[in-house]
Amino acid sequence: MQDSKIEPHKITKPMQLLAAWLVGLVVTDGVFLGAAVTLDAESWERGALVIASILNVPLFLISLFVLQTRFRAELQEDTFYAEYISKKSATPIRIDKDTAQDNRISEIEKQLKLMQVAPSPEAVEFRNGEDAEKIDWKLWPVALNDLHPKFDEIRESLRKSGIPVSSFFGESNNSNPPEEWVISINPRLPINHSVALLRAVLPYGFDGIVLSEPDRQVEENEDVYIGSYGVEQYAKVTPELLKLIDNKIDNADLVRYCNLNTTNQRE
Repeated sequence: MQDSKIEPHKITKPMQLLAAWLVGLVVTDGVFLGAAVTLDAESWERGALVIASILNVPLFLISLFVLQTRFRAELQEDTFYAEYISKKSATPIRIDKDTAQDNRISEIEKQLKLMQVAPSPEAVEFRNGEDAEKIDWKLWPVALNDLHPKFDEIRESLRKSGIPVSSFFGESNNSNPPEEWVISINPRLPINHSVALLRAVLPYGFDGIVLSEPDRQVEENEDVYIGSYGVEQYAKVTPELLKLIDNKIDNADLVRYCNLNTTNQRE
């Protein structure tokens, strides 16, 4: 019977990593207790090894708990973690053919979801500042890339529009500015929220917008990313979009604009 061994390069799934930790706990404690048995009963080394083997159990369990909570995003499979890194930073991610195929399938699924979005009954005609202050953003957090060259102006415009920023990214993630400045919006965001947001930030220089539902499993906790990373397909900002958000619209109008104006900007 061949000896089984752990091959680190083959550990790519969270369950495999946790299993490796548990095996490490058993092996480590086994070595400590085995060595303790060979020592004299009165020796301090024997007592130290027994105490170490006991302390190892809560230490390993606490470490596993931290991995499952604080570093949950890092425990995702390679494909999901690559998407998480791409959105949170400018780090280039290399993916294989299978991953590329999975991404294409995911993109098709997103488009199908967008086509099923029903017109929002909350569609309203804004009156420059009055209605924007009445919008409740508590359930729709917004993240802002602090590397934008007009960061201060955008921040002030969001304040005046009554749009709170729940977090910043970019500089805090030690990232470089993205190649294109894109606003990523959850397609489930109510249309009055989307219009208020676009009116507040579009005047400060953005290349496009994308309707993309955040993946909560990889700690994408915000519904809007102003200056998102890792976006290859987006709808370019045109005078038509600026005219659109000046009128009474619903979600279907914004979805239609994105569908008609989205192209792969990196081809």
